[in-house]
Amino acid sequence: MILARILLKLGGVGLIRLEELINIPLIKNFIISYFIVFIIFSRVVCCYQSDFKRLIAYSSVAHIIVIPFLIFSNTVLSFQSLLLVMFLHGLRSTLIFMSVGLLYTIFGTRQLVLIRGLLLLSPLFRALLVFVFLFTLSAPPFPSYVAEVLFIFSSYMLSRDLLYVVLLFAFLGLVYNLNWLVRIVFSTVRTSVYSSMCLTYSFFISSIIIFIELAPTILLFYLL
Repeated sequence: MILARILLKLGGVGLIRLEELINIPLIKNFIISYFIVFIIFSRVVCCYQSDFKRLIAYSSVAHIIVIPFLIFSNTVLSFQSLLLVMFLHGLRSTLIFMSVGLLYTIFGTRQLVLIRGLLLLSPLFRALLVFVFLFTLSAPPFPSYVAEVLFIFSSYMLSRDLLYVVLLFAFLGLVYNLNWLVRIVFSTVRTSVYSSMCLTYSFFISSIIIFIELAPTILLFYLL
């Protein structure tokens, strides 16, 4: 959570401060070409992950790779998108990592094959996990949706051909996010599996913390 919320943002700040050094045409084209390949490769790796925590870690890094594209776009719109992506990435990565920890306390494993039937065990946490999924997917009305739209426009201004890469990037994100949501929330399992499981008070408090962090963020974003 510290890595996703703070340390990755320090890397983004470092790239902003080195913008004049890396904005040389030859270096710029090389870096953009490298990240075009890596941005798709990282998403494909996410689609093959079976460990939920490892999946979220890879997806967190895969999403923050959009920062160099926004820096090289060098427009007011891209700078606004840059600030939103860095800020909201810290929020949603923290939420999803916290959700992984709570699921591990219930099921005792992080394997997506074994984490099943959350709908029967805790409908409240199921609802919170669906909201976290929508926030991670950047779906409206969540503020991350605005950041993603600005990123698409900024990428188009940087290069028209880059738009196809961004659309493929978004599609692969939908694939692996739907995969873990369907497996965890909507899959069924025998009721006897839950005989040794119980929800503790700390689990309830952690779920409330997720809701407290999620709801005010949406309200404040659209009010301000």
